[in-house]
Amino acid sequence: MAVISGTAFWASIAHPNTTFDEDGVWTIDVGMLDTTAKKLVKRKVRRKGGGVNRPPSLVDSDLKPMFNTLIGNGSKVNVRFDTYDWEFGGKAGTGADLVGVQVTELVPYGTNSAASDTGFEAVSGGYSSSDQEDIPFPSN
Repeated sequence: MAVISGTAFWASIAHPNTTFDEDGVWTIDVGMLDTTAKKLVKRKVRRKGGGVNRPPSLVDSDLKPMFNTLIGNGSKVNVRFDTYDWEFGGKAGTGADLVGVQVTELVPYGTNSAASDTGFEAVSGGYSSSDQEDIPFPSN
């Protein structure tokens, strides 16, 4: 088993992500300090043969289990995974099977600042709009 440490993005650990797989996939992207690339680590809920995989463990920095905790972007994590070789459609590679996540600094999901949501930081003394309404569309 291997462990990587970094910043969590798009984590679906407490509940599997069913966006592209109706059975669900536990997944996390990890931003690493030594590279700009993000590493995707995942585990499908259902195996090819129809069996069900065990969920990845989720613990805090004291190794206490975390239940139903949503991990927000920017959280600091250690991610444990196994590697496996795969072949499909004439291509081959190595995948990473998500075994567990340790949260060392939690950014609660949904509490990210406006700066991280927009990609901008506030500019002191700059223009400030007082208009909070939607832009009206012409009606026929």
